[in-house]
Amino acid sequence: MLYYLDLLGTLAFAISGAYLAKKEKLYILAVILLGLITAVGGGTVRDLILGRMPLFYLKDPNYLLVSFAGGILTYLMPTFFKKAYSFFRLMDSVGLAAFLIIGVSVSFNRLFIPSASLSAISFLVCVFFGMLTGFGGSVIRESIIGRVPLSLKKKSNYALSAFAGASSFYLLMFLNIQLATAVSILITLALREFFSPYGIYRKVLKGI
Repeated sequence: MLYYLDLLGTLAFAISGAYLAKKEKLYILAVILLGLITAVGGGTVRDLILGRMPLFYLKDPNYLLVSFAGGILTYLMPTFFKKAYSFFRLMDSVGLAAFLIIGVSVSFNRLFIPSASLSAISFLVCVFFGMLTGFGGSVIRESIIGRVPLSLKKKSNYALSAFAGASSFYLLMFLNIQLATAVSILITLALREFFSPYGIYRKVLKGI
């Protein structure tokens, strides 16, 4: 299940990254490249720090294929808005929710198995790698474009959503991995889409 969740997050981030590049009126290769960077950037930095080789997308080319497909589709697809709310922002939230879980899982399995016990150190390390995987790619993407990353802006709850989602997954994964996954996704999406002033609740549902 985690593998398909990882691919979903890859597609979601590729779409959101490519969409931002498209808004900047960049040509198709730049759109695909920024989608790719957004999709695999955080995971690349994570794997390099952990010494996890080969990099995950070199071991499994499906990640690159999904990233390229997301970038191309976003470039060709018309942009639809409903009351100023973008579908592509929701894709970014889905990608964040998925990648937090992958980042925590990968770092825990790499650094703390076979002990597999809950501790303050493993909590801090795993949550850090979860957050790095979650929005590392978007930080790189927006730095390339020359914008302040959304996750670092004062009014954004991106970092808070990432911390809450990664923390909940870590704490619950010792009880049940399916429960941990479901709760983490729900918390992340709730914070991003219902408590953020830019989320789906404020922009769409509240106006219906």
